[in-house]
Amino acid sequence: MIKKIMRVGIVGFGNIGKKRYLALLKIKIFRVKIIFIVDKEKPSINLKRIKFYSDWSKIKKENVDLIVISTPTKNSTFISDQLSGKFNLLVEKPLSTEIKKIKKIISKSNKSKKLIKVGYNLRFDDGLLKAKENYLASKIGKTYYIKITYANGAAGTNSNKIGSLLDMGTHSINILEWLLGNSKLKLISSTSQKNEFLNKLKIDNGFVVLKSKNIIISMHHGFCTWKNKFELEIGGSKGFIRVNSLSKWGDQEVIVGTRKYPDGVPKIKQWNYKTDNSWKNELEYVFGIICANRKKINITNREAYDTLKVVQNFT
Repeated sequence: MIKKIMRVGIVGFGNIGKKRYLALLKIKIFRVKIIFIVDKEKPSINLKRIKFYSDWSKIKKENVDLIVISTPTKNSTFISDQLSGKFNLLVEKPLSTEIKKIKKIISKSNKSKKLIKVGYNLRFDDGLLKAKENYLASKIGKTYYIKITYANGAAGTNSNKIGSLLDMGTHSINILEWLLGNSKLKLISSTSQKNEFLNKLKIDNGFVVLKSKNIIISMHHGFCTWKNKFELEIGGSKGFIRVNSLSKWGDQEVIVGTRKYPDGVPKIKQWNYKTDNSWKNELEYVFGIICANRKKINITNREAYDTLKVVQNFT
């Protein structure tokens, strides 16, 4: 079988842009050709057969299947607005901090039947995929509660300048919507702090309580844990699912515990992951959509508009 050739451009070659680049090199089910890279400075990688631009506006006449935009949010919002409707785009979350701007970009893309996919790559993490597989198989019965924490110690170094709620909290909300199959998350309460980040201008720690039907949800986001932390726990009538850490940190555990009646030590099944395939998995998913030419509005709304709409209710 002849593999489909996917022509890709990358705008922004910082930490995330480099991760996208390396993930593209790992893809085997498509033939990937990186056509151009845009950044302020010329990358140190071998650019043989890859064009380099220092000005993103020069790419408007390029012929590519997908442009990956991996710049800070303020820049990516503007660039996405200019390129939407002309190209298929994969843009790092949250696309914009303004709900009206997201609606405008979505509308332009949908009108031209182009994809605008927001890069919430955590839902493509191998461990989280395994957790959802077990969740959908009703391994834990009726869901009682969910606890999720995504936090790190980047109060002094985070460069996105949007704060922990929009940077970390949006990932958690997106995961909750993905697990529960809807975006009907009702806010019960929220509280946050501005401890250190950008001289106390933006939120760097917070807690949120939500409900989805009768499921109680507790969420923690922040830049002040001083060590990377991800935890997901889903408790139900027949047992629990726990995800400890993320594969990108090299030591991820997924645990499914089956309840023993009337009480006692549960039966445990465990999986471990040490390789982060989330970036590659997400790109393969995007390529599949482009090749299948399916309607893209549901993907766009769920990962951009709906996620930010929920977060904007928080303090």
